[in-house]
Amino acid sequence: MHATIWPSRIDILGAGELAKESWEPLLDELKAEHVPSLTPTGKRLSGVISPSGRADAFIYRTIALPDEETIRILGKYGIQASVGSEGDAPVAPRSDDDLQP
Repeated sequence: MHATIWPSRIDILGAGELAKESWEPLLDELKAEHVPSLTPTGKRLSGVISPSGRADAFIYRTIALPDEETIRILGKYGIQASVGSEGDAPVAPRSDDDLQP
């Protein structure tokens, strides 16, 4: 499980490995909020299943926590994290239908 921290979003690849009961405290610490049109109604994250079956999660950043603090929080939950480089543009989450040739 690895997270990439972007200015507006945190991508967690392999998010299915995180215990279900850990999500709410993690989202609380990250100060995650529901983002209309980006997260399902009432939810504070969005998720997709990759074609390989891996569950990935996307947390949209609405409150600016320093990247170092975000890395520390993710680390508490066993999630290795790094800050995305400027040259790498984050890709918006897509449904499996978008991944077909």
